[in-house]
Parts: sequence; structure tokens; C-alpha cells
Amino acid sequence: MLMPKIKALLDGMPRDLDAIDTHEILKRLAKSLTADSEIAVAAVAQIGSVEGQKAIDERLVSLLSAALDEARMARENGKNLGATFIDTLEAEIDRMKAKNGLTDSGRLFLASCWVRAGLEAPASLAGQIGVPDGMQDEFELDLSDLPDIRPMIDTLIGEASVGQPNSLSFLQMGLSELMATVPTVARRSFVRHVVTHPKPILSELGCALLLDRREEVRRGALDGLADRLENRTLGADAVARLTVMRSWTEDEATRSGVDVLVRNAMRSGTASAATGAVPKIHRAMSSLVDGSGAQSISVAVQTGGTRSIAVVLIKEGFGVKDAYVIPCSSASEQRNLMARVTAEVETLEVPLSYLASAFAMAIADGLQLGHPPAPGLADVVQVLGLSELRPHKMTVAEVAAQIDPSGQLNAMSAQARGRLVNASADWDARFPMISESWYEDSDAVTQAIEGTRSSAAMKRALWEALEDRRAHWARVIIRMAHLLSASADAAALQFAAVAIALEQGREMKKVPIMETIFNLSVDCWMDETASGDRFSAASIEVTSGPSTSNRQMPDVPPEKSGELEDLLKPAKLTQWWVDGYIMGVCTAPKLVAPGSWVSVLLNIITQDIKSDSKLQRILDLLMLRYNETLTKLRTPFGVALLPDDDFLISIWADGYLTAWEGNIQYWPQNKLGRDDKTARELLEAAASFSSNPKTFRQVIPNWLRQRFAAAS
Repeated sequence: MLMPKIKALLDGMPRDLDAIDTHEILKRLAKSLTADSEIAVAAVAQIGSVEGQKAIDERLVSLLSAALDEARMARENGKNLGATFIDTLEAEIDRMKAKNGLTDSGRLFLASCWVRAGLEAPASLAGQIGVPDGMQDEFELDLSDLPDIRPMIDTLIGEASVGQPNSLSFLQMGLSELMATVPTVARRSFVRHVVTHPKPILSELGCALLLDRREEVRRGALDGLADRLENRTLGADAVARLTVMRSWTEDEATRSGVDVLVRNAMRSGTASAATGAVPKIHRAMSSLVDGSGAQSISVAVQTGGTRSIAVVLIKEGFGVKDAYVIPCSSASEQRNLMARVTAEVETLEVPLSYLASAFAMAIADGLQLGHPPAPGLADVVQVLGLSELRPHKMTVAEVAAQIDPSGQLNAMSAQARGRLVNASADWDARFPMISESWYEDSDAVTQAIEGTRSSAAMKRALWEALEDRRAHWARVIIRMAHLLSASADAAALQFAAVAIALEQGREMKKVPIMETIFNLSVDCWMDETASGDRFSAASIEVTSGPSTSNRQMPDVPPEKSGELEDLLKPAKLTQWWVDGYIMGVCTAPKLVAPGSWVSVLLNIITQDIKSDSKLQRILDLLMLRYNETLTKLRTPFGVALLPDDDFLISIWADGYLTAWEGNIQYWPQNKLGRDDKTARELLEAAASFSSNPKTFRQVIPNWLRQRFAAAS
């Protein structure tokens, strides 16, 4: 049985995970889960102990995956909360394994959660197998010892071979989930068995696995590819992939193994296939580089009669984070998909030459910190005809020289270069993306702001924190210069000048864009503090949840007189406060997902409500009152929206303001007008027992109905 907190989160999700807005809802609920590791630990325990493949609610797996993804991104962005969250959940898996609490199905489901989130699955999910002493390197697994795995492999291969979108990515993800449960000492043999399978797509998979971080996986892939060559099932396309991918790894053993494979392929004549058709690039679009250094590139390409869209995600410090090819059945499907891919972000059109340069720099950037490119890049390279793509490390100065071959910047006077640097004061107006994402949100920044007692000290500490990020921002800005130059935007020279100035040690306070980043970082901290979201600051806004008018309540006994009041007494809350809170939820400018507003309430009351049965009843009564409130708001007249007693208005107003602040992401400033400001002042006065009840009763009910109508 699900604990009430988990059930509340799942109740906020559509049962159909493919429904419209599911992604946005899931993201918001995932943030609620990351804020409460106790619930997340319970979710891990629930998943890890399931019996059978059909004994789990897929929504719970999706929710935990999304929460882990949020934690991974937070960890990448310098927030210890992300790392702590992941460590806490992995410690729970260790505990369950020590007590034999993990089932075979549970291990597989948990592995799926980690892999979907872009994380390496915990070692404790792997099974155990005895290996004779001194034979670890030579030990060969008899797959008959693992009867449940081979059918899964065959199923994966079958699904990936019959038109699955991004079939290689799909296959690799599924294999990674399976492999997490295979004993470590057996993985080399396991991978060899999979890659040797005669299906053609397994050649591609073998090449992709050469980029895996685990040595045993890379060795197994080399073994399998060698077997395929011997069995004459290794095609010329795979050999061509190997030739390109050799430079994408810094593991000498893997490089040597690839060299042997290519030489043997050439001797056997495998590598002598005719050159394929030249691809035609219909359109290549790139997002602007955001504050984390992330950039998404989408390319509409055609080879012969085959159309597809290649997608590559680059992130500073991580290189090529993701890459895949989406097949398209027609020109119209390709155009529509391209439009959807680029609709939500600011993009620029770029030539093929830019793609080659950007990819080469990204590969080198990732390898420098031990991150090989996403295996799907091999597919992208093949479909785009970038057969000579190799890592190319470039300094800020070298990138600047590439986009300014005539040396215009170097020929300028110091004053002229200074004017270019000063022009960065207007970048946020020219590129709205800057205001949305160019800020620092790390623990170092939080400490700088919260660890000082005066405004002057805070400013000094924050500038010092930004100084430690000088190299990062120089790289982000020079990559923007590179992109703008490729799209023939004259602002490229400004960005190059700023990047060079940062690289050369110009005082940050004298670089206007860094002043902008300083201010945005403070704003971000303030927003997080106001919303209580210390985990991450979302740059993607959740616009709506599912329509509440169509949501069916389960059979819940009606509320008895005074029942909710009695249940809430340990938490020192009244039903009037709750009514105010729910009214605040129902009249927010954007629809508040139930899982979000319920989580805020749970964080307030669960420390005092210890009984699961009582907590569940509270949740049921809250949903009943939620639906009743919606009904009241839909009734145009004759229904009271406020408590009868003037004294109770103050309690009601405090509940309302808690809903506003606790769900602040659903109250965006651009949705609020003068009437909302007036109402806010009245609510704050009421909550502090200093309002005029008559004025409050005259203004607030009409405002509530207007707010509800506008949101609807």
C-alpha cells in the first residue's frame, strides 16, 4: 500500500503518461519529491520490493526518475542538495540489499529510474555470482545461469528493430537498465553476447558501447565486434563509425582495440564499401547558449529519399550530453517536428560548417573532464556526413580568431574595445534568454548571500563567488559569439570582446553583462527563498495542470461536522485557515497541480500528524473542500466566499497568503495587475489584524471571482 504522501503526488499526475502537459506536471511534482527525501526514500523502498513486472504503478517509476533527473541537474550546477538527495536514495538501496529486501523486478525498476535520469545505476543493484580466485579477467559467464535476461534482450532488440523512434538510443537505454542488474564480473561476457547477436542494429550498439565509462563494458563491446567481424556480420558502415569514434575516447586500450578491428576489416575487405549518398541539409537551428552552457541544435536532413531530424545537446564542462536521430515519414512531418522542436526556445539558423566546429569543440570539452560524447553522436555524424569529425580543443582567443579572421578586434584601440564591452549592458533586452537563464544558482552563491550580515559584505562575497566562475562565463560568452557569427549577427564581435576581456582579467564590475548576471543571481536567490524551493530555480515555467472540472473523486465519505478541525488540531491549524489556503489555490493565475499544493500542506502538517490513516483522511477532506471551493467560484451569486465572523477573516487571509507564497510559481508577475496589488495589500493587512473588515468584504469577493474567471 502506498503511503499517503506518495499517493498524493501520484494523484496529481494523469494516469495516461502520454497526455498533454504530463511533462510539465511531472517536473513540478518531481521538485516536490526532491524537497522531501523521506518520501523519496519511501518511493525507493516501494519500487525496490515489488514482485513481478506488472506490480508497480508506472507513474511512480516516472516520478522517481524525474526527481533523480532534477537532482542530477542540481548536482551538475553546483548544488550539494542534488548530490545529497542521490546519495540518500542510493544508501536506501544499499540498506535494502543488505537485508535481502530487493526483488529481481525491483532491482530492474530502480535501475530504470537511474538510467532514465542520466545516472549510473548503483552498484548494489547488481546481482552476485561466484568467480574462481584468480580468474576474474578470464571468467566467461554462461548465460544459462541468468534465464530471465535473454528473453528481455530479445524483446529489446525486437522493439528497437521495428521502427522505434531513436531505436539505438532506445536499445542502449534498455540494455543499460538490464546491465545494472548483471553481476559486475559477468558484464563483459554479457555485453559480448548482446553485441554478437546477428541483428544489424547490434553493430551500431557495439560501437556506441565503446564510449561507456566502464572498462568491462568497453572490453565486452570490442569482443563482440571482433566476433561479428569473424562471422562476417560487421558491415562497412560500422567500420566507418569506428574510424570516426576512435578519437572520441581517451582510453588507450579501447583505441588500440579499435585499430586492430579496423586493420582486420581492411584486410578482409569489409571496409571497402562504396560511399553513400550526400546528405542534404534543409535547415539547421541552434538555441542560444544558456547560463549553464547548455545549447540544443536541431537539423532537418535528407539522404536520398530518407528524411530525419538530428538533435544534439551540448553543455559546458560535459561536452555532447545527448544526441539522436528522429526518422520522419514525410516532408510535412519533418517540417512540423522541426517547428515543435524549436518553438519553445530562441533559435538561430546556422550552416553545416558551424555544426562541425561546435561539435568538435564540445567533444574536446567533454573529454577534458572525463565525459565522452553521447553514443548517439555517431548516428548524427553519419546522417549529416561529418565523417571527419574529431575533437578540437580551442581557447577563447582561438575561437575569437576564428570568428574574426581579419583581426578587427586586435586592431582596435582600447577605447573602441571598451565600447564593445560596454554594449553588453543591452544584451538582456536584445536576447530575452539572458534574463531567463544567465545567473548563478550554486551553493557558493547561496552561501555568499546568506553568510553575510550587511549589504556591502554580501556584494563583496557574491563578486568573489562570480570571480571563481570567470572561466565558465568567458566560455559561455565566446560560444555565443561563435553562434552569432555563424548566423551573421553583428553582435558577435561584442560577445567576442567581452569574452576576451574576461579571459584577460578585466575587473568583473567593469563588465556590464557581469553586473546583469550579478543582479539576476540575487533575484534568483530571492525567488527561491520566497517560494521555499531551495532545490533548484526552474527556468522552464509550468503553465498548467489537468483540468479539474473533469477529475473524478473516488468514493469518499462526506465530512462530518467539525471533523477536519479535530484532525488538524495537532498541527494547530483551523478549517478557516485551510479554506483560505484552498481559495488561494483555486484563484491562482495559473492552474496549480494538486500534487503541488498538497505537498505544501503536507510539509506543514506531517510533523504533527503521525497516523497514516488520519493523514489519509485529511487528504480526502482537502480534496472534497477543493472541489466545493471550485463549485462556489463557478456559482455567480448567492454563495459566500469568506467566513461570516470578521475575526476569522484574519485566519482565512493568512491561509490564502500561504497558498500564494507556497505556490509562487503559479503567480507569475506578468499575470498580475493593479487590482491584484490592491488585493495583496488588503490580504496582508487582514493577516496582521490591521484591516478594515468592511473594505475587505467589499473588495475581496469580487476580486476572487475575477481572478478565477481570468485563470479559467
